[in-house]
Amino acid sequence: MILEQPIMKRLISTLAFVLAAAGTPAVAQTSGGVRVDFQGPGGHSFGAYGRVSALHAAARTVILLQKALPAGSFQITNLTGGNSVNAIASDGLIELRLTAQSAAAYQALVTAVTKAANEGAAEENAFRGVKAGDLTSGAPATIRASVTRF
Repeated sequence: MILEQPIMKRLISTLAFVLAAAGTPAVAQTSGGVRVDFQGPGGHSFGAYGRVSALHAAARTVILLQKALPAGSFQITNLTGGNSVNAIASDGLIELRLTAQSAAAYQALVTAVTKAANEGAAEENAFRGVKAGDLTSGAPATIRASVTRF
């Protein structure tokens, strides 16, 4: 009989799978990149010991992200900062990839990243005793965070 031949069995099972899958609604995922930049005064470790570090703020933010975001919803693709050895980092950077089940869930992840970045910067400022409005050589003495999508 023709239905007993192996090629026909594979064809029928493939067709059955395609028809079953056709009735299953597709799940659309939203994903994208987010860049978190940290800026601070920086300085040499000898003359500016105790000054805030943008890289420390980035590290604090990574810890907060691990607590705030659901497992599997983010992937850190880059964490960097600083200029040289014996320097307090004036810049820090986190790049991450976010994945969510919907546009609304994706926006909630971006909001959580923004909150974590601001809290990470605030924690570093508080740890070093720096307040908004403080100046270092005429420049802001605080770490500032900004979040952009890419």
